[in-house]
Order: sequence, then structure tokens, then C-alpha cells
Amino acid sequence: MKFESEIKTLGFKDMHEEQAQALLNLVDAALSLAAATDCDTVFTQMHEIAEDTVILFGGTGIDVKFKADY
Repeated sequence: MKFESEIKTLGFKDMHEEQAQALLNLVDAALSLAAATDCDTVFTQMHEIAEDTVILFGGTGIDVKFKADY
């Protein structure tokens, strides 16, 4: 996501710890559900949306690590 101009946003550092954790839990759940579809396109799109959201709230992005389920 690229912004045409500077915007003011509420960042993680401005949020209550429980608010920030709830948002990160939502991101984690969304990515887990996207991964469960076994569709690379769905996961890639969800990752882009989630990463844009994290950056919008002042984060640096999302580092995804896959683990084997065997």
C-alpha cells in the first residue's frame, strides 16, 4: 500500500497493550485461515492485506515462517 500523502494514524505505541495484541491475534488468525486453504494466491493476498495493516499501525511488516505439519 502506498499513500499519496502523509496521513496521521493511531500506532501500536499509542494503543493499549490489549488492543495491539487483539489486532495481532486477528492478523495471525487471518493468515492461519488463508494458509489452511492450500491456495498460494489466497495466502499471498491475505499476507499483503495483513502486512499493509501492520505497517499502517506503525509496524515494520510481517515475517512469515512455515512449519511442517508431520
